[in-house]
Amino acid sequence: MTATPHAANGSGPAAGRGWTARLIWSTVFLAMVLEALGLGASMVAIGLPSILKEFPTTQGGWLTTVYFLAGAVCAPLLGKAADLYGKRRVLLVTMFVSGIGAVVCALAPSFAVMVVGRTLQGPILATISLIPSLIRDVYPPRQAAFAASITITGMGALSLFSPLLIGWLIEAVGFRGMFWFDAVWTFGLCAAIGLTTPESTLRRTARPDVLGAALLAAGVLGVLLYVSWSNSWGWGAARGLALLAGGAVLLALFFWRTRRTPEPIVNLSLFRRKQLLYVSVAGATAYAISASVFQVIPMLAMTPRVAGHTYGLGLSTLGYASIETPKALATVACGMLVGLLAARGRNPRVFMTLGLLAWAVGTTLLAYRNGSFGDLLVCSLIVGVGGGLTTAAVPGLVMRATPVGDQGSTAGTVQLTQTGFSAVLPVVMFAVLAPYATLMPGGGVVYAEEGFRDWLLISTALALGVLLVVVSLLRESPDRAVEEFTVDEPTPAADGAVTAARAGTPKP
Repeated sequence: MTATPHAANGSGPAAGRGWTARLIWSTVFLAMVLEALGLGASMVAIGLPSILKEFPTTQGGWLTTVYFLAGAVCAPLLGKAADLYGKRRVLLVTMFVSGIGAVVCALAPSFAVMVVGRTLQGPILATISLIPSLIRDVYPPRQAAFAASITITGMGALSLFSPLLIGWLIEAVGFRGMFWFDAVWTFGLCAAIGLTTPESTLRRTARPDVLGAALLAAGVLGVLLYVSWSNSWGWGAARGLALLAGGAVLLALFFWRTRRTPEPIVNLSLFRRKQLLYVSVAGATAYAISASVFQVIPMLAMTPRVAGHTYGLGLSTLGYASIETPKALATVACGMLVGLLAARGRNPRVFMTLGLLAWAVGTTLLAYRNGSFGDLLVCSLIVGVGGGLTTAAVPGLVMRATPVGDQGSTAGTVQLTQTGFSAVLPVVMFAVLAPYATLMPGGGVVYAEEGFRDWLLISTALALGVLLVVVSLLRESPDRAVEEFTVDEPTPAADGAVTAARAGTPKP
């Protein structure tokens, strides 16, 4: 892609003026957007028992799936749109659409309408790459480095008190209150960023692969609908098989197109690199396990104990914060520790390995030790450690897998695989749980402990299987390790991962 010559780094309205009040407020508000991404994902996990009580269904995983699927497909498209039309403009439009989605969820008269609202919220995941890229373009160079670091490394701080906030909102006004809060937060930040953050003058020629994105989304959707509903329809039902066949055909067309378009939404040729394949497989697995298991823990904690069940603490959403907050603290603390150790030259592969091991240990313990507060707290802390180690390891691994000039395609591919797999696994989880579901007379869904145990052990097997693959078939060859590179013009899809890596990862 070719940049216009007048739009170099630090050439925005703030260039050369150092910190101003406007830039300080701009940094604060941009950091709040990225902080709020954790809220968008965690509030549904915490609020799911309340949602399923009003809308009894065994398809609760779709609230997470459509969020991540929309984010995975839209992120590379919005990155290209930002190149064409301006990063701040695309950022504000994305946030506005997400705010509309939150309003739809708050007003939803049915579960299906809530799924539509969550789909509209999903594109906000693209801000992970849009915001650091915008900062790079419009801030003076020294201030840009600091602001980008704050907006990336600050992610996770909101999670320390969001369980209390979400619990209080649900206790006070019901689960719809958390969506109203999200809407007000998002629209307010839209206005604040519009007033404080200048627009980038950088423009590049770009070709958003809309057709490729549509084929990918429709293909994955068809396969997931088959997995999700076949428990009810029967695995050999004609309509289910039609969905499966249609999804497979669309995915085949997607793979065919990626080899014949100059700027595909996913550059499959990048997976020939062993290091990129490593971070994509390991990172996607860790992200996806967290997307599913982090929904299991609230259900184990907040479900009232009924006859025949050995789990269920019956905690309120506010009471659940006593488990969720320590878990979030463990995640943030491990993320900070990884940054400090990586800055001293530690290979991020070590942290990914330890994180996958923590996931395996945590899910195994959770499968058998979930009947008391102490058991759930210990298991939550272990999976929180796994989440912090794996998430913080990804940026450094992306940098090690990135040769000169490929930051955009590499980071964009990794982000899409991680977010995409996070969309798939929750639906698979609820398909596994479906045979163990009981619709309660007073509303809500209760799953037998055997269902949770089956899924948690599947998660353990997945973590251990991927760990075995990445430490054997995908092990790093010292003589082929990629040096860290200085990039003149990284693309929006790369900036999130690249900036985060530079904030906490030295040259290998």
